[in-house]
Amino acid sequence: MQTPGKSSSGWQNTVRVRQILFNPHEWARFAEARNVRAGGADPPCNPNRVCHCVKIQPPWVCTPEKSLFRCLSRDQCYSGAVLRRLAPVLLAGTALELIWIATYALQPLRDNSEAFIGLMLAVFAICICCFLSIPMPDRLTTVLVLGFGLAFRLTLLPAHPDQSEDIYRYLWDARVAAHGIDPYAYPPSAPELAPLSQTAIYPPLNSKPHRTAYPPLSQALFRASYTLFGERVAPLKAIFSMLEFLSVIIAWRLLVVFGRSPEPLYLMAWNPFFIFEFSHSGHSDSAMMFLTLLSVYLLCRGRRSAAMVSYAGAVLSKLHPAFCFPLFLRRAGLKAAAIAAAAGLLLVSLFFTPASLISYIKSLQAYVRLFEFNASFHYLVAFLGRAMFQQNWNQLAGPFLAVAFLALTVVIWWKFPMRDERDLLHAVFWIGTADLCLATTVHPWYLSWAAVALFLFPYAFMTYWTGAVFLSYFAYAYRPVYEPAWVLLVEYLPMYGLMFWEIFRGGPLLDGRLSRNRQSEEGPPGTNASRGKNYADSPAGL
Repeated sequence: MQTPGKSSSGWQNTVRVRQILFNPHEWARFAEARNVRAGGADPPCNPNRVCHCVKIQPPWVCTPEKSLFRCLSRDQCYSGAVLRRLAPVLLAGTALELIWIATYALQPLRDNSEAFIGLMLAVFAICICCFLSIPMPDRLTTVLVLGFGLAFRLTLLPAHPDQSEDIYRYLWDARVAAHGIDPYAYPPSAPELAPLSQTAIYPPLNSKPHRTAYPPLSQALFRASYTLFGERVAPLKAIFSMLEFLSVIIAWRLLVVFGRSPEPLYLMAWNPFFIFEFSHSGHSDSAMMFLTLLSVYLLCRGRRSAAMVSYAGAVLSKLHPAFCFPLFLRRAGLKAAAIAAAAGLLLVSLFFTPASLISYIKSLQAYVRLFEFNASFHYLVAFLGRAMFQQNWNQLAGPFLAVAFLALTVVIWWKFPMRDERDLLHAVFWIGTADLCLATTVHPWYLSWAAVALFLFPYAFMTYWTGAVFLSYFAYAYRPVYEPAWVLLVEYLPMYGLMFWEIFRGGPLLDGRLSRNRQSEEGPPGTNASRGKNYADSPAGL
């Protein structure tokens, strides 16, 4: 009798699917019929027959004793050989997860700086070894790497963010806005905000005499978390951790679009820099990362207006992408840029009055003049002023370096080609790098302004910098904060050495190394195992 609401043929198909799913002996017959319908030339997996899957080298004999599953397609054989391919990823991922769990035993981290930095450098070393030696030959391996990356981030969400107080400033701005006060109007120490200071998030606030420097879209995210979860830290961290992980997913899809190998995902998914700064400390820069990569991806898909709206969101979450506007304008066109400008102005008008906008601009100028941490050229200029002229150039160096940065930015606008979205992201990378090199303050999470493009352009100097920047946390082990000279030398001398080398050679150093490793894994050119686009096929030089 026919079941009500279902056709006879539909019911028979459902029964057949269940037979295949719950009867392993039917899987081989299903795969063989699929190959015949598809005109496939590869034979199905039979007992005592060699499996001709080109992605498994050497071929694996699918015997009833050794085979875990039957072949369900002609290009992938889920057998013991697949598990042997996944074993290095499983071992490395498990080791990294144990290290991340061990960070809980070090709380508070600032009182255990040596052990904390040692663990972070160990994670960084494992990440680089995986990038150089463990290939991602199929989607299963890539998904496993991404799955471990998600697990690392979830592990750190409940941790106390004791290496940075920024998360409390986010919640304070949201608290002020929730009481109907413009967060840009007063600094936290202002008498007008004294009634709001009776809260647990007020004592750990940093820069209390200064107004907030966070743009409107970041303020909207702060307010959304405050409205839904109150003054709880973990939910706001989860928002920025999610945005950072979504950036990793978009990076993966961009690698697919550009026909690149997925191995550079290790530099984002498993890099302790991204994991710690956005899942442990919960910095808001991840919103800028996500929206910037999303705009590039949308440009690749031909959706120019949506891409420029996403770019406008990146600017309104962190101002630094604004220096890349001429580049996006060249790729997207004037019409899309006008739509993005209108959306951006609408959001700005919702958050700023003319008076608060002027106060906000003055606050940004104060940050450039008064704050300094972990700088490179800024410290060098200040040292030369003291050593050669016996003058304090600390406050004078910032504006001059800002002018130098603007000059370099104009050169990048002019010199870099805009043939496709890879060139666009390459120019974004170098504008971010110039900003970091000439900035007066380089907190570790600031590196995301340039490192967001590391998956497409694996420059050795930026890769080294994402690991060496953890040394700057040694400064917080001192009371008051003190930056040892040896930390700056170890961080910056190798970094600039690698940078000048890569500029001289015309491209990322790790690009060629990755290409050689993949060729040795897959076989000589021209074989089935080496077909497909090589990572180094597309030009990535300066």
